[in-house]
Formats: sequence, structure tokens, C-alpha cells
Amino acid sequence: MMTKSITISGKPLSQFYKLPLEKGSRVLRLAVLEQVAGDPIVIGWHSTFSVGKKPEPLVITSLSFDQGLLTVHVKLEGEEAVRVYIAVEYDCLLVSCSVDTDESYLGRYAYLTLRAMMRSGYCDFQEYYWPECFALGNKRSGYVDVVKKPGGFTIALKKKFSGLLRPGDDLPDVTERTVVPRERLSDKNLIARLAPVSIGYCFANTDLQHFHSNHYPFLVPYVFAATAYLKTVKSFKRFVFNPHDVDGVSLSPQQEELNSICFAMKEIAPVRFNANGHLPEKVAETNTLNNANQLALLKLWNKALPLLMQQRFTHYCYTYGMRNVTGKPIMRDMKLVEFSIEVPVLSFVLRDEGDYYELELKIKVKGKLLHLSTDQLSLFLVCDRVKPYLWYLLEAEMDYKLVWFFSKVNFRVQVPKGYYREFFEKYVEGMERWYEVRRG
Repeated sequence: MMTKSITISGKPLSQFYKLPLEKGSRVLRLAVLEQVAGDPIVIGWHSTFSVGKKPEPLVITSLSFDQGLLTVHVKLEGEEAVRVYIAVEYDCLLVSCSVDTDESYLGRYAYLTLRAMMRSGYCDFQEYYWPECFALGNKRSGYVDVVKKPGGFTIALKKKFSGLLRPGDDLPDVTERTVVPRERLSDKNLIARLAPVSIGYCFANTDLQHFHSNHYPFLVPYVFAATAYLKTVKSFKRFVFNPHDVDGVSLSPQQEELNSICFAMKEIAPVRFNANGHLPEKVAETNTLNNANQLALLKLWNKALPLLMQQRFTHYCYTYGMRNVTGKPIMRDMKLVEFSIEVPVLSFVLRDEGDYYELELKIKVKGKLLHLSTDQLSLFLVCDRVKPYLWYLLEAEMDYKLVWFFSKVNFRVQVPKGYYREFFEKYVEGMERWYEVRRG
């Protein structure tokens, strides 16, 4: 997607050498580079270096990034310093240098520089991929900050554009929305009886973006001792992980059923990670299992909800990982919460902001807008930041995946107009099949 007329060393981007990237990514494989460079016409009939053999010792002295173009300063022993220029496009890498290399010829400086940048047989150029983020002739970007540091630089999104989307970014699937059947309350007035020692239910939650024995939101029963008038919890005795943990505690049929649901939840709540994360087939296998467990948990939550609402005591606990869901609950970590049978409804607002579009997620319950917070997140449930004790359960897999995606970017995404129509307009139209998208 070449949209600019930048001229480098007397050559426009159209005269840079083009190398194909791996489909769906900004990854250049060594095998691709070697295959291209192995062509004597491409590399030059009278080339002084041999492709595939041990490369000449090249030193990368510094990196710079200006107007979306990566400049690599390199030096070969006994030769003058050279600049290699790299532009990252949607499906290809554009390469040139200050000495040679044009659209039909890959010079040795460009080849050796790309070889030197590769680790484990490839180089991912995603961090240098910022299409439409630099206006022609402007040194600074309106979307990102380029901060220089010794030997290089860092590129970070400006706070206002934390949700900036680029062509090729992963988006939640919006092709088919299936509602999970929700059990209804059989008797709104049926509330579990209390005894001096009773059972309650804990909503166990944690941050899925941190790697510490992560788990998806699930319910875990607990045994507690009540105060003299049976109005509050005096002390927590233990978490309940199997039927033997409630020996001696009187349970209603509804609590027996709810406990069975809780035990099933805990079995599939842990997030699976793969030690061989670099192997695509293993990553796909793990993702498939996690997605299946998420959907199974959502179905269990829907089954549990009406039973949960009949319980006298329900608490919330931010666990910091499954490893902490053991023994007995800690009093200071257990917060009283309630659950609602009402269904949250998603909608979106698409705004024209001049150079870009912004899409914002909204959630309503019975027509009333929820004020969302990135600090109060759960995969399947949402709450209002001014009422963090009242949680609502989402009704579809598509719903929770969209909410989770938007929650990581402050519930709004931005798309520059330069590629909105080509890469994102059909996606927004797909959303409109299931949700209201209001033009603001």
C-alpha cells in the first residue's frame, strides 16, 4: 500500500526493491531472502559475494526512523559507511540503500543488512509498520511518538490513539453471532436458607493479560460461619472443590446443582499456554482449546446465573492467579457482589474525526448506558464503574470477544482514512448485521 512520494537518495519508493512478506504478517523469512537473492539477475552477474554462504562481517552502527522509513546505518570492514532504507508495507518490504539497489537489483549492502537483522531464520518488521501515520513532509506523526535513544529509538502510540488499528491487525470475528440460552428464574422469591455454618459462592477473577497461573472467570463455593443474627459473614472456613468439602453442611437441591456447575467450571478455567509458542501448529492447537473452554464456561455461567441469584451470600475475589484459589478465602479479598439476570446490549458509535475514523463501544442494560472502566474487567461479565458490586452476564461469544478486545484500548479504536475503506469498511458493515452502529 504505497501512498507517498518520498524520495530517498534520488529514488522514490516505487524504485525500491520489493521483497514479499509472509502472508498475514510483517515477517521476512531467510529462505525467501535467499531465494530472491539467488537469482543472478537480481543479485548481479558480477557480484563479489556469495548468497547462502557465511556472510561478510557487517556492523549495524545505528538505527533511525523518519516519516515511516527505517534507516539502518551499516559498515563493512575497510569500506565507507552506508545507509540502508526499509519501508514496511502491508504485504511486502521495500528496500534500497545509499549506494545501489533499485526495483530490479538487490545490492549486497541491502542483502547483508537484512541477513544481519534476522534471528532464528526470520525478522518481524511489525514494530516499523505504521502506514498513513506520517503526513508527507512532516517530521512528526500525529499518531505515534518516535523517541530517540542511544543506538536506536522506540515507537509508541500517542495516548489518544491507543486503539489505532493497522491493516492486518487481528480483529474479533463478526460473521455469526449465536446467543447462549439463558435459564430463567424459576421463583424470584426463592432464597437459600441460612444456618450458622452455610455455603456461599465466589466470583473468581483475574487479569488475563498477565502470565501468572491465569484463569478465566469462574465460580467457586466456600463454607463460612455467619454472625449471631445470620446477616453477615463472621469468618470464611474453606473453598469447596469437591462434594466432600461440604460434609456436615446442609445444602438445598439448588445448591447441590450449583456446586456441580462450579466444579465443572474450575476444571476448564485455567488458561492454557504452550512452551513451544514459536511453533505455529502448537499455537493454533492451544488457541483452539482455550476458545472451546471459554465458550463452555460461558454456557455454564448462563446455567448458573438463576441459581446464583437465589443465594444469600455471593462475593468477588481478584485472585492474581489460580494458584491462590486454595485453602480458605482471605476476608480482606472477598467483596460482596450481586448478579443481574438482565442482558447487556452492545452498540457502537462511528465518528468522523477528520483524518481518521473512531469506533467506540457502548453497552446498555434496559436502555441505560453503563459507564465502563478498564480497571473492572471480566471476560464474560461487565459492570458499571460506579456500581462495581453489580455484574451483568453477556449472552454471546461474539459479545464477550468484542468487549474484551475493546477493553484493552479504552473501548475505542481509530482507523486512518487512508486505508479505512480498503481494509475496515466491510468489517464495520459486518458488525451492523448484529449491532447498532450509529454515525456520530
